[in-house]
Amino acid sequence: MAQTKNKLTNILKKHKDGAIIMMELPEETYLQSNIASIKLLIRTGFEGIYISLNRPFKNIISFLKKNSVNIDKLLFIDLASVMYGEALENDPRCIYVPKSMNVDALVRAIYTSLSRLKSKKKFVFIDSLTTITLYIPLSETMRLSDFLMRTVRQHDIENVSLIFNVARDLRQKKFIKDIAMQVDEVISVPK
Repeated sequence: MAQTKNKLTNILKKHKDGAIIMMELPEETYLQSNIASIKLLIRTGFEGIYISLNRPFKNIISFLKKNSVNIDKLLFIDLASVMYGEALENDPRCIYVPKSMNVDALVRAIYTSLSRLKSKKKFVFIDSLTTITLYIPLSETMRLSDFLMRTVRQHDIENVSLIFNVARDLRQKKFIKDIAMQVDEVISVPK
């Protein structure tokens, strides 16, 4: 885990105006790696948006609090709660995306959330790019990825880093390879 933190720190220093990072995570340490990455980002002055595709908001908040993550520096876009039929918490830090989610609804939620962040250093953290294909067609996943990468590279929204997490077992899938070709850096997290 320390090696991964060092790699992430070095990438963020190298790309001061924002980076697009793909993290290939083993299934066994997926959640721990997510939490360690978020903790590192917040500790280094970032505020961010956590896009939750794997776990409901209530679950993510619980894990983050247990791991001493300052959740006041985070906003959430939750796609998982609706998909899993969870009760929706009334929390101003969370935007729930409906089950009939389309890319445009997610884009609006991201733009709304980005404008609420106060830090000069911002991030958009997608907990599982591979899971998003369960919600929307592959073509829409690619469109979303493209939109997010263009947003990070735009000059009107400065200092935004984007972190896509993918399951290491699925990294050979064509769409993951296509996205990997467009990112600034790929971090492969060992087991």
